[in-house]
This record gives sequence, structure tokens and C-alpha cells, in this order.
Amino acid sequence: MKGQLIKQHRKFKNMTLEELADGICSVSYLSKIEHNTMIASDEIYRLLGKRLNIRLENLNEEFDEEIYKEILNWHEAIQLKDFPLMDELQEKCRLHLHKNQNIDLSNLYKVVHSRYQLTKTHKPLSKKITKELGDVLSQSSNEFRFLYYKTIGIHHFLSLEYKKTIHHFQCAEKMMEKLPHHDSELYYHFSLTYTRLRMYVESNYYANLALEEYQKSLTYSKITDCYMMLAINYNFLGVHDVAERLFHKLLKGSKEHLSVIDEGRIYHNLGYIYNNQKEYDLAVDHLLFALKLKEREKLSIVSTLYLLAETYHHLEDKQASRDYLSKGEEVANQHKDVKYQHKFYVLKHKMNQTMNDDTFIEMLEKTIIPDALSLNEYNDHKNYLELLAELYYERRMYKKCSMLFIEASRYKSTQIKEIL
Repeated sequence: MKGQLIKQHRKFKNMTLEELADGICSVSYLSKIEHNTMIASDEIYRLLGKRLNIRLENLNEEFDEEIYKEILNWHEAIQLKDFPLMDELQEKCRLHLHKNQNIDLSNLYKVVHSRYQLTKTHKPLSKKITKELGDVLSQSSNEFRFLYYKTIGIHHFLSLEYKKTIHHFQCAEKMMEKLPHHDSELYYHFSLTYTRLRMYVESNYYANLALEEYQKSLTYSKITDCYMMLAINYNFLGVHDVAERLFHKLLKGSKEHLSVIDEGRIYHNLGYIYNNQKEYDLAVDHLLFALKLKEREKLSIVSTLYLLAETYHHLEDKQASRDYLSKGEEVANQHKDVKYQHKFYVLKHKMNQTMNDDTFIEMLEKTIIPDALSLNEYNDHKNYLELLAELYYERRMYKKCSMLFIEASRYKSTQIKEIL
């Protein structure tokens, strides 16, 4: 076990065998120590430990069940985003592991600490940390492997690398079968990722799995998150009556568990529903309230500005529509939001009745459609293909029109192919 710990910490510090052995022992002797085929003297262990800044001479290699439970409690606090408790348990676990350097506990601490960093910063991990975790994967417990795949999946999610996210979550799901418990959060993150990919049926499947587990544990804030996910998915699937009922259920029954952010999302989505149902005045009321909440919390408002511009266009209020379109374009350009830059571009030409212009058609074909696919915006990609097909139909370019409609009809299989 000492040899394994030495090898692990040497790799963490990016040291070669030669660098660690220099002045202490031969390289071949160190290699035998690391592979546990040689038991060194206490003095050798002391010197190696000093160079690695770890304690080896009095190493407690016993697996301490209490420390293990503390690390799992820490992970649970991270899942619930209880920041004060997260910080408190992080310090407790750090102090415990300073005294007890059991390799399984040490590895478990490192992977949970990585998840702690992801939650605290909401930014991807450094290459150094992902390498450190990957280096010990082959020699670690099933629990470490499960947490590793889930944590690295979240890392890729924050990097907007959804294909890699799904791959790592699938690995985590396989590892979870070897554990005595199910992890509700993994199901929820699966659902969230599939929603980002506009794969709503798959997302609903995992949202329901997560909901079932959270209901067993009466984790109300997470139950609210699952209902929110389901409602949003039904909304985009076009099952607006079900989505509307779920959103109103959240507003009435889960008010105490709703953040201002969630409330803003609900009003935005209700605005989207009423816009699709051609109840434009009702849509405007909900969208304006959503905009107010989002601005108060300094959240992204670009999607709500787009819906307001579109809804006022339906109401034939040209001034309001242009005002919100102009403000939305400014926000999209400021944040270099390609998705909404294109959506506002298309809406502007729709408002100006210039979609038959050659410049618009060229922009749609050469830039907007490829960008939608590269951004994994499969639903937008499908809609843009159908729009271009209709424009070619009006020009009596029937062959091109039919090819585009065929491509649009295959968007789901194209999407799955991209992910898998």
C-alpha cells in the first residue's frame, strides 16, 4: 500500500522516477517499492515521504469508516448546494485525511474535492486535476470510479462538450449498478444534458427516474427541479397543456422552494406557451414579468427579449417589436451569442418581409444552418431547413426544396448520430 501511495503522489506532482529517487535510492529500487515487490527501510520511506510532502513512516493505512461517512456527507452537501455545510465538511475531511492517509479514502477525498470545486466555481476543472484523477482510476474502488465518471461528466457539461458528458454519465451509470445505492443526481444531470441537446424524450425518462428517487428521500428542492425539467421538456415537445399544468403546479404548490431564478424561468415558459397558443396579450404579461425577475437577478435576458419581439410582431405592434428586437440584438452581440444573433437576424427579415432576398437565403444556407448544427441546436437546425425549403419552393426550385425537407425529417437521427 505504501508503494501505491508513493506512485500516486509522484504522478500527482508530475515527477519522474529519476527525480524522486535522486539522492535517496536507485531508480530500479524505487520502481520495486512502487510495485510493492520491495519493502524499504523506515529511513527510505521517511526521505521519500519528505520529498513528496506526505507522511509515510507512521502511515495509518486502516480504512476508517467514520472518515468514509464524513466524505459521503460532504458529497451530499455538495449535491444539495449547501455552501456553508460544504465548506465546513471540506475542512473536516481535509484534517482527517492529514492524519489518516489510507489510499482509498485519499482518492475518494480527491474526487469529491474536484466536485466541490466544480460546484463552487461553476467552471471546468484544470487539465492538471483531470489528469490526477485519471491516473488513479485503474487502481481505485468502484465508488471512486462512479464519482470520477460523474464528476468528469459535469466537467464536460460546463465545457459545453455534451457528447463527452453523455459518455461519462453512461460510464457512471454502469458503475452505479455495482454500488448498493442509486444516485438521483446522476439521473438529473442526464436529464439536464439531454434537454440541452433538445432530446426531450430521453430527458423526460431520466427526469422521472430522478423524481422517483427524490420523492423517496423527500428532497423537496430537487423534486421542484425535476418538475421544472419535465415542464420545460413538455413545452418544447409541443405538449403545452401538460407543461402549463406543471408550471402552475410549481407556482402554487412549491412556492416556498422556488428561487427567483426558477420563478423567472416559469413565467418565461408560460409566455412561450401562450405565444404558441396565440394568446398574445397573456404571453406579453408573463414575459414582461419574467424579464423583470431576470433583470433583478442579473440573469441572461436574451431569450425573453426574443419572445417579446416575436409576440409583439404577432400583435402587429411594430414599435414594441422593433424595440425589443433591437435590445435583443445588442445583448446577443455583446455576449457573442451566435444562436440568438441568428434568431434575431431571421426575425428581423421576417418582420421586414425580406426573407426572399438573395442575401438572406445565402446567409440562411451558408451560415445559419451550419451554425445551428455545430451548436447542437437540432430543433433550430430542423426549423431553418424547413424555412429554406419553403423559400426554394416559392422560387420553384423543387429539387432543392424536397432535399431540404428530407434532411429536416431526419434531424432526430442526425442528432442521435452526433451524440453517439
